[in-house]
Amino acid sequence: MDLEIIDTIFTFGKFVALTPSSTNNHNPHCLQKLYEICIYVLYVVGFIVSAYAKSPVYQALTFVQFVLATLCELNQFCYIFYILVVVMRLRRTSWFRLVKSLAAVHSAPKTLPLKLVFVASQLVYCCLTFFGVYAYIAHAGLNVAAFYIGEFYQHYAQFFYLIFTTILLILLLSRYERLSETLSQLIRVRSQLNSKQVVDILQKIKNSVFTLKEGVEGFNDIFGWSILFTIFYCVSGTLVYIDTVIKHNEIWEGRNALVFYHDLCRILISWVGILSTIFLCDSILKKCNEILAKAYRLEVKLTSYEIEEIQVFIDAVLHNRPEFRAARFFSIDRSTLFSVLNSLTTFLLVMIQFKQM
Repeated sequence: MDLEIIDTIFTFGKFVALTPSSTNNHNPHCLQKLYEICIYVLYVVGFIVSAYAKSPVYQALTFVQFVLATLCELNQFCYIFYILVVVMRLRRTSWFRLVKSLAAVHSAPKTLPLKLVFVASQLVYCCLTFFGVYAYIAHAGLNVAAFYIGEFYQHYAQFFYLIFTTILLILLLSRYERLSETLSQLIRVRSQLNSKQVVDILQKIKNSVFTLKEGVEGFNDIFGWSILFTIFYCVSGTLVYIDTVIKHNEIWEGRNALVFYHDLCRILISWVGILSTIFLCDSILKKCNEILAKAYRLEVKLTSYEIEEIQVFIDAVLHNRPEFRAARFFSIDRSTLFSVLNSLTTFLLVMIQFKQM
């Protein structure tokens, strides 16, 4: 079953307190709660130490660079607070509601091995982390590099949730594809089925639509804020590095370049994660529109007894369409990419007008 990938992800995530220990871990025991608290306290200490270690760097920044860098750091701190406190403590039931919804609906066959994708992504991240450790040690020495441990944790948490978001959206998409395929088969064999069989199939699809809608709501509860934080990180981080490239030629010299390349790779990975999230959300919305179109096609082939059921089915799909939201601030679809790029361009035009102070 394709939901085995969630058990695999939970197995990895429990060691860094990013997920429940398993899909059955509804009520964590005291040691698990204590472990999550310790992880968060250690992160807060690491964040403070990292901010202290960066203070000389911040003093050398221009005012605009300083504001952007500060906002980026605060964004990352709020991101970890959201995961370790809000999601893991206050919205823990949303995990199991999402898993239950996915388990209740069959998926279409997939050619993409999700376990391989997840394991390969972890290996890529490990290589990037080793490169980052080497870059910071080469740039500032072992003593200073040790101050950045908290920063490596927050980067991993963001990377982990980006991969998890992508995999869950693939699982949701495969289930909407299965519903669409079922409707296509119903249209093809309509003449071979009696009215009761047609009504039974429509009711099963309708129940699956309700179930997947609950799964999407659970997805929004868990990942809505994380998507918003990641978008903000991508935009602010990109602005910082573009501004740095424009105004500081010394970043290409010596060991400074290693740190720059490492940080740039992290931003690019975040952009890839956000783009995959946006396009997968848009694909699910398209698949829902496809289900509606097929329902209208089926309507013209039904008898008067079946017409009432198909109208109920169409109303159910219309009122239970999936809607992906970033913390309820905006919906996530293809237009989100244009809005993000538009904001990025606007801020960039403002920034390049400031001369280095």
